[in-house]
Amino acid sequence: MSNSTGNSTMSGTTAQAMFGYDASMPMAWIGGILFTISAITHIYQYVKHRAWYFYLMMLGILMEVFGYWTRVIAIKNPNNSAAVSMTFMLSTLAPSFLAIGCYMTFGRIVYWVTPENRRGFRQIWVPARFVTIIFTSLDFLSFFVQCIGILFLIAKLNNKGLSKTDQNQAIKTTYNILRVGFVMQIMVFGTFMLLVTRFMFASKQWKFDWPDSGNPKWRSLGWILVTATVLIFGRSLYRCLQFTLNQGDNYLKSHEWPFYLFDMVLLLLVAIAFNFAHPGRFLPADYTTIRHAYKKPGYKGIQPVKTEESDEQPNPGYSRVSLVPPPLGPPRNNPSQMGQVPNSSVTFSSPWNSRPSPGADRY
Repeated sequence: MSNSTGNSTMSGTTAQAMFGYDASMPMAWIGGILFTISAITHIYQYVKHRAWYFYLMMLGILMEVFGYWTRVIAIKNPNNSAAVSMTFMLSTLAPSFLAIGCYMTFGRIVYWVTPENRRGFRQIWVPARFVTIIFTSLDFLSFFVQCIGILFLIAKLNNKGLSKTDQNQAIKTTYNILRVGFVMQIMVFGTFMLLVTRFMFASKQWKFDWPDSGNPKWRSLGWILVTATVLIFGRSLYRCLQFTLNQGDNYLKSHEWPFYLFDMVLLLLVAIAFNFAHPGRFLPADYTTIRHAYKKPGYKGIQPVKTEESDEQPNPGYSRVSLVPPPLGPPRNNPSQMGQVPNSSVTFSSPWNSRPSPGADRY
């Protein structure tokens, strides 16, 4: 992979100004093919397992697919500002949707495996009802900031009369805006990463209340989610450093291999990880719908064991206990105890005392 300091076939072009290096065509093809294979597998799993809520993760992976194929077009036609802008926008914004897919998965895991009395701030740090809403809203805020920077750049690049100096200034302004968006994204996703990791350890406190405590398969999905958050966080940190360090002497900006290692590889591992541990294989059907998990009844812990079924039983689900009162007459074998009431912690009353006389309602 070449960089901007060598003999570049893209020197002075829009693509070279955007990428900062002479982009590699073979690597763009590899990225497009691998993401396409993962996306096709995700589409099949999405339909097979009916994991309808996972649509934003699907959208993020499809954005990566189109991002790499437009990168191929941009490398082939380095002055095609539309292709250059599109590949830059898709590769920058796609991870935000991957992150939202992680937020939604975590919210459903919490409601599925956590008893109601454990869903408070003390155990999860964030009320379970608002986990998905809070992190999704904050992620959309950083997404909105990034969109402002990218749309500003697209508007400038589509101006045919823009000089190279003005073009470079527009790219610099875009980087400054994106820097703010990525710092916000790191703060939000870093907090979420700590939250998910802590939950995986804290959930052992109520392991006897897990819905499948005999074979807790949900733990596999939980640790895949932790892995995905670490990978996406690493990618966001790389992007933040890429736009934050000195642009005049920024190794991450002037060389291509960091992009493929810290962007393509990390996000591809996220997509493949959910191929092997798709949420639709683990979550119950009620939790794979688009409707938010907190509107579902959820798992409420160990339920009482039914030992006797009866239409007359006042509290179904609990065993009936019959208490026999002590004999009313005096003890027969011990005359000294005559007239004494046996010690008992239970007070018994005759059921006939509360029964009205047959003609009581006539007067």
